[in-house]
Amino acid sequence: MDFELSDEQRMLQESAQRFVQKSYTFEHRRNLASQGGGFSRETWRTLAEMGWLGIAVPEEMGGLGFSPVESAIVAERIGRALVLEPYVMCGVLPASIVMRCGREGQRETILGEIVSGEAVYAVAHSEREARGQVHYVTATANRTADGAWRLDGYKTFVVGAPVADRLLVVARTGGAASDRDGIGLFLVDPKQSGVTLKTCALLDGTPSADLLLEGVMVAQSDVVGEAGRAFEGLQAAVDESIVALCAELVGDMEDAIELASEYLKTRKQFGVAIGSFQALQHRMADMAIDAMQARATLHRALLALSEDSEKRSVEISGCKAQTTRSAKFVTQQGIQLHGGYGITNEYKVGHHYRRHLVLDALFGNMDYHLNRYARQIQHEALAAAA
Repeated sequence: MDFELSDEQRMLQESAQRFVQKSYTFEHRRNLASQGGGFSRETWRTLAEMGWLGIAVPEEMGGLGFSPVESAIVAERIGRALVLEPYVMCGVLPASIVMRCGREGQRETILGEIVSGEAVYAVAHSEREARGQVHYVTATANRTADGAWRLDGYKTFVVGAPVADRLLVVARTGGAASDRDGIGLFLVDPKQSGVTLKTCALLDGTPSADLLLEGVMVAQSDVVGEAGRAFEGLQAAVDESIVALCAELVGDMEDAIELASEYLKTRKQFGVAIGSFQALQHRMADMAIDAMQARATLHRALLALSEDSEKRSVEISGCKAQTTRSAKFVTQQGIQLHGGYGITNEYKVGHHYRRHLVLDALFGNMDYHLNRYARQIQHEALAAAA
């Protein structure tokens, strides 16, 4: 794998860096979070104008025609700046789902709204008992006599739902809760009858909600793709989104290291900068090593996106487990190096720790992904021994 960025990738990286430095300062983020919404329509439109909401969408569908690598480049810069607008959950994820699952004609319409920023899409996929398993779905979609669909069920952790114009709901058209067949995707208006949003701000200030569906009627035209055949496309979209979130975590870590380094240079004790203390230099070295490990596994996950579904998903689980573990260590150390003050709202490093906790919970936590990866390693070892 070539780790050197192309000219186009460097330009994209520099453009993203200029945007966050100029328009998304830490003070701007704090002000946005304090207003309670955690989301700016103006910022979302700016992301759309820069093409970020359609980086991996083909040009014929209105996107830039790049790949998940470019999405990761942008996500890393978003992680550094702690951008509150859910770029991955309301940009990368719904676009990837629709590209893979939508019907011809339907794809172009929905992707046009996502890429242009005209409408915000939130994906309702997670459930209480799913614990990261994409195929675990208990929300039901039943066909009515007139050809429409009735949705019932409860969805959790729907990031972006309080500000969304459309909900992309994952519901079961048939089979048991853990079956891979019988999973469908349905477009729902969050204001229509039978939809109840229990809104909240997540620990990092991101808008989210739990979603209660009670007899929500959906027309056949609002079924995305073929009803009951969405699992493979949904899993692939989730894998791509996990990798983008891992890139965010890498950005979180690297900014936390820079913040700690600057603090050690300016904070003085016994008349000298505390950065001169050998014990603290060792801590900084350990943080840098963990960040490098996380970046290495991110590269491996980006390569895995081109592999077959089962191997791809397990490799990406290993990436999420490693980057989450590394981010926990690096951000906690960053807080400690600030003498505990880092946990307060006034210090950016504490916000990186909170962001890590939120990203850990999305699509299954570190324990789930670590166990999944370990089972695969054990299986391969037993097969080799046999």
